Parts: sequence; structure tokens; C-alpha cells
Amino acid sequence: MTQLADENQNARVNLDGYVHSRDMAEYERLRKQAQMWESATRRVLQKAGLSPGMHCLDVGAGPGSVMSIMAQGVGPKGAVTGIEIDPGLVSMGRDALKRRGGANFEIVEGDINGLDEIPGAPFDLAFCRCFLMHMPDPAEVLAKMRAWTKPGGVVIAQEYDFGSFAVEPDCSAMAAFSELFEGVFDAHGRRMHEGRELPAQFAAAGMETLSDTHSEVRFLPLSEMAGMLLGVYCSLFDAGRELGLVDDAQKEQFEADLRAASESGDYFCLTPSLIAVWAVVA
Repeated sequence: MTQLADENQNARVNLDGYVHSRDMAEYERLRKQAQMWESATRRVLQKAGLSPGMHCLDVGAGPGSVMSIMAQGVGPKGAVTGIEIDPGLVSMGRDALKRRGGANFEIVEGDINGLDEIPGAPFDLAFCRCFLMHMPDPAEVLAKMRAWTKPGGVVIAQEYDFGSFAVEPDCSAMAAFSELFEGVFDAHGRRMHEGRELPAQFAAAGMETLSDTHSEVRFLPLSEMAGMLLGVYCSLFDAGRELGLVDDAQKEQFEADLRAASESGDYFCLTPSLIAVWAVVA
């Protein structure tokens, strides 16, 4: 193996700790994931009080999907700020928001763990989705969101809980997926059940009294989820190979098994639960 290949093999997890790949395929997966849960996030924001004129924060803004929902809710007199560590996603988000127009917006490129202040604070509403599961200390992130939110404002987190995640009937492709997914997440201390842990994390961040909760799960033909499963598998493959969890032959077998199961029409996928909790800042 060449020296360059050795260096690449030792650089499977991003410097910011994100265990998925950071490439165009992953950006597209994130965009499709956002589309899948757009209605669920819109319902949560509406229930939590998103309204015209608000100033909102989206932590881990990704390609700007949640910021777009916020912009629609706050209108031209409102403002939306995002934080995103990945320069590629920052560029995608800015382009998408410029095309949409409407509310004033700003995306700050940076790591929330290294930020003590943020332009636009204090906010009326601070939100994160599928973000805390990747953080070393979710309560610390929530505490920052609380500090950046004005009294009477609301802090919201919407996170996955993989306890419900399954394919029915049992499927060899799902078994292979779970082995890689759980192995990488466990090895790097990521949270499989972040959704159900949110109330305790809010309490640790000084928000003991929750305003409300909301959860959603979907049950879909495997054919409608196969692309997402393949995208996640591929985005974790390098990290899994470094850990000795998977090799090229196993990847090829997974792809073949997933394709066969999807095309058979016999399998259905129960998605992870997407759990939201929120609290008003005292």
C-alpha cells in the first residue's frame, strides 16, 4: 500500500468527530433525509410557536433545509441564523436560501463547541435536529442554545432514537447494515438513543421543565428506504473498514442483498423514531 493510501486509511473520521463521510454523496443523503422529515420538523416548529418576525437559530444547519422552514415562518421581518461546521454544506445552504428569498439569513461557519457568542443573539427560538447524537456533550450544547435564547424564548431539539429501526421480515441486508452502523457509532461514542435521552439532557442544561414533546415514525416499503440505507452504509464504510467491521466484499454483498430485498416487494422498513422536546427559557 502506498504512503498516501496509508494516510487516507488513518483519516476515516473527520477532525470534527463526524463519523459519516463528507462528500457530495453524503450531502445528497442529508438533503434527502431533510426532505423525508420536513413535515415532521415543520409541525414541531409550529407547535413550539414559530411565528412572523421571530429571530431564529438552527444549530448544525446542514444544507439549510430547516432554515428554509424557519424563513417561511418568520417572514420578511424575521431573521434566521445557522451554524454549520462543514464549508461545503455552508455553501449549499447559502445558495438554497438565496434562491428561496424571504427572511434575512446568515450562516456562520464554525464549531458550536468553540463558540462563546453568535451573531443575532439573543434569539426567540433555537433549534437543532439530528445533531446532538454526534456531540461529545449534548447538555453543554443545549446550555449554549439556552444562553443564546432570550427569556420567554424556546429551545428545541429533534433527534433520532434507533430503538424502533427495523426491517420486517428479517433481512440479511438489514443485519449487515446494523452491524456496521452500531459498530461505528459504539466505537466513537455516538448515541443510538439520543431522542429518549433529551429530557435528562435538557434538565442538565438548566431546562428542567419541558413545554411539550412530539415524536414521529414512518413505516414504508423497503424500496422507498433502500436508497437511504445504502447512503448511510456508504457514508460509514470507511470508518467501519478502519475498525475492521467491513471490507469491500461485504459491501458488495450488502448492496446485492439490499437490492434483491427491495425489488422483491416483500419487505417493509420501520424508521427510527424522530423525537422532539422543547422548553421555554426562564
